Amino acid sequence: MPSALTHSPKSTGRQIFQAGAADAAPASVFAPDGFTSVDELTHFFAPWCASDQVAPQIGFIGAGAEREVVAVHAGLLLHSVFQPIFSVSTRQPVAFEALIRARSRHTGETLSPDALFSLARTRAQGVLLDRLCRMIHLINFERQSRQSAALYLNLATMHLQALHQGQHGSFMDAMQALCPLALERIILEITETQFDDRDALNNIVQTFKRRGYRVAIDDFGARHSNFDRLWALTPDIVKIDRELLLQADGNPRVRKILPKVVEIIHDLDAEVVCEGIETRQQQELAISAGVDLIQGFGLAKPTRDLTPVAALP
Repeated sequence: MPSALTHSPKSTGRQIFQAGAADAAPASVFAPDGFTSVDELTHFFAPWCASDQVAPQIGFIGAGAEREVVAVHAGLLLHSVFQPIFSVSTRQPVAFEALIRARSRHTGETLSPDALFSLARTRAQGVLLDRLCRMIHLINFERQSRQSAALYLNLATMHLQALHQGQHGSFMDAMQALCPLALERIILEITETQFDDRDALNNIVQTFKRRGYRVAIDDFGARHSNFDRLWALTPDIVKIDRELLLQADGNPRVRKILPKVVEIIHDLDAEVVCEGIETRQQQELAISAGVDLIQGFGLAKPTRDLTPVAALP
């Protein structure tokens, strides 16, 4: 069997989890915690696993309007939550960032995303976990979202560095068979400070963009972030690191610099997201700096469903 890092299985050709189709999806293996595996989803993902890996089970929990797609992997139940991202100009939610939540099926203990990915001991395991998270995020989002909303997906650095040049985006393209979300609505988040090889990172970003995806650079302003990298990468969106916002909140000098940082990013034809907003003062600070989009627990917490979100005050 080909390596999971190079194999690209053919499309299933069935959009089995579009609205109204979930109840008709073939299912098997009911578990005590309410998990029911869906053979077609599990079989779709299996060829993306290495020959020595146990393929995760993918299915659903809940019923009716509360049904959601989840995965069972390494004794954990994985599910999606989505945090709204608001437009400063309209005050309305225009996008959602997908976040993974993990719970032990045996003890009920919850794991943070960092703890979850720390369980991946090899690059192949990291690739599997990263793709699995994106698969359930895409399906859950596509089933609920309105036509204009965008989806932010985090990409694990371990996954990006494990693939060969030109392979980036192959799994995302295959996912179109299950949930044909317009590519311009998918924004792939990359943390550029985790890459030491600038040329490799640039090749990855340009490959995604050629395939039709938008790219966001996450946590800009952290560690050794610099504008030279942004000029080389030409991202569509830049997410300012929360630490920069916190410093601006408490330091008048940094507060004067923040609008200049936003202005330079705008000069690169990229939108600016300020994340990590927890207070009204931080919200006003970000808006006054000229950012385009804002996100944080002080605005809206992540939830499993894309319930109507109130506009910003």
